[in-house]
Amino acid sequence: MKKTLFFVTLTLAIIIAGCNEKNLVKQIDGTWHVQNYSLNGKDQTQWYDSVYLGQKWTFAGNSNYYLAWQTVRTTTIYNLDTITHYDTTTHAFIIDSITSSKAIVPVLTYVSLAGQWLLTNGNQFLQTEDTMFLSRQFQILSHTANNLHLLDGNKDYYLSK
Repeated sequence: MKKTLFFVTLTLAIIIAGCNEKNLVKQIDGTWHVQNYSLNGKDQTQWYDSVYLGQKWTFAGNSNYYLAWQTVRTTTIYNLDTITHYDTTTHAFIIDSITSSKAIVPVLTYVSLAGQWLLTNGNQFLQTEDTMFLSRQFQILSHTANNLHLLDGNKDYYLSK
C-alpha cells in the first residue's frame, strides 16, 4: 500500500512538473526586447541600448534561440582631390595639386546569432548555448506571458514582449 501511494504521488508530481514546464515554455516562447538592464544593482539601460541597439531575443518552443542587434562602428574614409589642367603644347594632363582628407563615419552593423535554449534545475534556470557567448545560465526570477526577469550573475535583464 505504501509503495502504491509513493508511486502515485511520484507520478502526480512528474505530471504537474511537466504541465508547469509546458506552461513556462509557452510563456517564454516568442520575441523579447530588453526593457531594463541593471549591472550590480545600478540601472545601465541607456548604455545597454546604445551598445546593443534594437536587440531582440527570440525563444522558440522547439528549443531554438536567436539573438539579434545592431552595433555602431566607425570607419575612416580617405579621399584624394586632384586638380589638373590640360597642357595643349605637350598634349598631357598636368597635376597642379593633390589634397588629401579623411572623415570618420559611423556605420551600423547587424549582428545575429542562433543557438539552443533549455530549462534546467527544476525550471528555475534558462540556459542558452551559442557560438558567441557559449553557455550562459540565467536564473528566472519572475515571468508572465509578457514579462521575463532574468539574472545572470550581477546582470539583471528585464525583458518584455
